[in-house]
Amino acid sequence: MPVQPNPDEASLLVRRALDLHESALIAYSAGILNGDVERAREVVQDSLLKLYLTEPAKVQDNLKAWLYTVCRNRALDILRKDQRLDLGNEDALGLAASFDPDPSEHADSHEMHARVWELVEKLRPNQREVIRLKFMHDCSYQEIAEVTGLSTGNVGFIMHTAIKKLRQMMQRELATRERTPTPS
Repeated sequence: MPVQPNPDEASLLVRRALDLHESALIAYSAGILNGDVERAREVVQDSLLKLYLTEPAKVQDNLKAWLYTVCRNRALDILRKDQRLDLGNEDALGLAASFDPDPSEHADSHEMHARVWELVEKLRPNQREVIRLKFMHDCSYQEIAEVTGLSTGNVGFIMHTAIKKLRQMMQRELATRERTPTPS
């Protein structure tokens, strides 16, 4: 790995990244890693180390997209490694911690919000990722394109398709609820 030419500038950039993006990057990485927050923290630490060792001028203009890309790639590497070591372990998948909100603890609007995010999990992986980056991590289409390696046009198309699919799933679910009598 290259030695950092200006440690003060690199330290400031890492501090800025920590202040602005650390918790969002952990959440994003945990989403990729099936809710494993500890491994997500490791991914973010690895990414910040890589940031420190990178020439600041190369990343400071697109810091957010750069960080999300590095975290994404590192998390996917971990998943690939796990898959090679633990191929087909359905028991482990069943025991994975769930981060779905408990609807009984929230008002109706919170319940609907939670249900939308549950439905997001039923989307194709690229649709889930684009939706998460946009609505959970407030990334622009350009930033999403940089993180995923897609064109901004592809990001827009995937976003449109995902939202359309979510709308259809919600309409089906609401129609089913209207037909099903509630127990008294």
